[in-house]
Amino acid sequence: MTGLKSPQESLSDLGAIESLRVPGKEEFRELREQPSDPQAEQELINSIEQVYFSADSFDVVKYELEKLPPVLNLQELEAYRDKLKQQQAAVSKKVADLILEKQPAYVKELERVTSLQTGLQLAAVICTNGRRHLNIAKEGFTQASLGLLANQRKRQLLIGLLKSLRTIKTLQRTDVRLSEMLEEEDYPGAIQLCLECQKAASTFKHYSCISELNSKLQDTLEQIEEQLDVALSKICKNFDINHYTKVQQAYRLLGKTQTAMDQLHMHFTQAIHNTVFQVVLGYVELCAGNTDTKFQKLQYKDLCTHVTPDSYIPCLADLCKALWEVMLSYYRTMEWHEKHDNEDTASASEGSNMIGTEETNFDRDYSLNKVNAPILTNTTLNVIRLVGKYMQMMNILKPIAFDVIHFMSQLFDYYLYAIYTFFGRNDSLESTGLGLSSSRLRTTLNRIQESLIDLEVSADPTATLTAAEERKEKVPSPHLSHLVVLTSGDTLYGLAERVVATESLVFLAEQFEFLQPHLDAVMPAVKKPFLQQFYSQTVSTASELRKPIYWIVAGKALDYEQMLLLMANVKWDVKEIMSQHNIYVDALLKEFEQFNRRLNEVSKRVRIPLPVSNILWEHCIRLANRTIVEGYANVKKCSNEGRALMQLDFQQFLMKLEKLTDIRPIPDKEFVETYIKAYYLTENDMERWIKEHREYSTKQLTNLVNVCLGSHINKKARQKLLAAIDDIDRPKR
Repeated sequence: MTGLKSPQESLSDLGAIESLRVPGKEEFRELREQPSDPQAEQELINSIEQVYFSADSFDVVKYELEKLPPVLNLQELEAYRDKLKQQQAAVSKKVADLILEKQPAYVKELERVTSLQTGLQLAAVICTNGRRHLNIAKEGFTQASLGLLANQRKRQLLIGLLKSLRTIKTLQRTDVRLSEMLEEEDYPGAIQLCLECQKAASTFKHYSCISELNSKLQDTLEQIEEQLDVALSKICKNFDINHYTKVQQAYRLLGKTQTAMDQLHMHFTQAIHNTVFQVVLGYVELCAGNTDTKFQKLQYKDLCTHVTPDSYIPCLADLCKALWEVMLSYYRTMEWHEKHDNEDTASASEGSNMIGTEETNFDRDYSLNKVNAPILTNTTLNVIRLVGKYMQMMNILKPIAFDVIHFMSQLFDYYLYAIYTFFGRNDSLESTGLGLSSSRLRTTLNRIQESLIDLEVSADPTATLTAAEERKEKVPSPHLSHLVVLTSGDTLYGLAERVVATESLVFLAEQFEFLQPHLDAVMPAVKKPFLQQFYSQTVSTASELRKPIYWIVAGKALDYEQMLLLMANVKWDVKEIMSQHNIYVDALLKEFEQFNRRLNEVSKRVRIPLPVSNILWEHCIRLANRTIVEGYANVKKCSNEGRALMQLDFQQFLMKLEKLTDIRPIPDKEFVETYIKAYYLTENDMERWIKEHREYSTKQLTNLVNVCLGSHINKKARQKLLAAIDDIDRPKR
């Protein structure tokens, strides 16, 4: 039996417990390869006292020695030692498992640390080399080198200053050159030089001398404008093509073409007044002798009263000669603009002068829009001359005044009837009522035809005397010259001829309106109702001829039938809401663009007044919108997405159309939108809607019922709505 060991021997045995160390890699592998029970190992680890997991300064040996009992038992000690070894083995295996689990991360981190260390070493080498090179540059960069660089910089600054001084010197001498150019009447060159100097002066405005020069150049530019205005006034009496060309070029450089045109018209007006005043003043003073009357202070109208009968003819002749010179200059001015407009248009088509194109368009919009000269035919002028003679007759022979006015009214009636017969009569329009503003015009035309036009062409010599007497005051129906062509699409179906004829008649009606007080003064009291009837039923209806005459042009200007064919090919029963409009919209917009181009071409021959242009655009838009509704009325199947597509198409059409015309609001816009929205009505709302909207045709309303409501109402309800459509007496529009 082994005796008890001494405390020293026991202490040496417990030394193994204290010397806990981390096993090596091979030991780790051996520990992991040993068979183990994870649950048992975990229980061993859990049985370790918590004090062993305390701070690193914990003294294990001291702790275990203090735990020894006063009387030592070898078996208990060995059992306790075996327990500690098992706990150590479990902990060591656990540590080995954890270390091996983190081994890849450890290796990766070690590689990163190594790479970082290598990079730091390389950076240290680079820094060392950089410092060495900087030291070399510091030692080799002498004061002389810095001096050279400073002198070079100063040289560059002085060169720039010298260039600026030379420019300033040139600017200071500009006044002399500008004065020479103005004396030579080289206005474009002077303005160009002045503008260039202003541009250069703005670059050197930080110099005080240049700031003063800039204001001086502005004063010079204003002086040039004043001289330009004087030069422009000389055109009115003695037109010189070279002189006028320079003046126009100068105004174009200034960007004041509108000012030039306004000033030119003012100068022509002033030239006419001054010329006629001086001519009449000369004759009046010559005939008056040594009278003290100050004729120069008289108004022109009062001055003319002092012309004696003996000097009337010579004065009138000289007056006509003087006015002829002014009119000749005016004609040559217009001729110059027409020639240069054509040249600028040709150059603009090549894309060489965009600014010139804008100026040219402005000039043309100005000889077209601002100068609202009347459009007259020889017939209108002859009628006006005849009316003047008739009025003289009425003043002298008042007993026959009524007969004269009666025949004058017949002359106007026949003129109005002829214009309508030539340019406004259309069987389709008369049958539908389209294009006529009211029944008053139709009543007037029927009255003229019955009372004035001889429609019977009879060569029967046995005709009764009564019939002959009835036809005595009638005249044959007018016939249009075969030289007038109204069937060509290139000329918009004779639009120029239609404009000249219609606007001449409207102008004649306006002159009759001015004459009404004079005619009323000579008309017998008992016959005045006839005069009032003539003005209310005939003269006032002349302007209403515009609609039927220009409706014919609008009805042929666009290919509406092609639009219906394109719309018929569209699939309206789509299942998805589309984001792209249909091609018929683009085709319709191209038709409007072509119509606009043709209208501009016609306006080069004959000025298209704004009311005529608006009527043409209004008619075309109305017909296009009605064509769109008719196309929608031809749809056989349509889904809700199809209704949305209709709205998309129409909104796209409106958006592009508003860029082509200034007419606001778009005519018949609601006519289309209301029809599209009707697709969403219920049965009861649809019945009320049908009764309220009489502007749609039976076919269009029937389509709404069959296509819109046909899918979700019964047959009885559909028949009820169709019967409501049949019961409504719808006027044709």
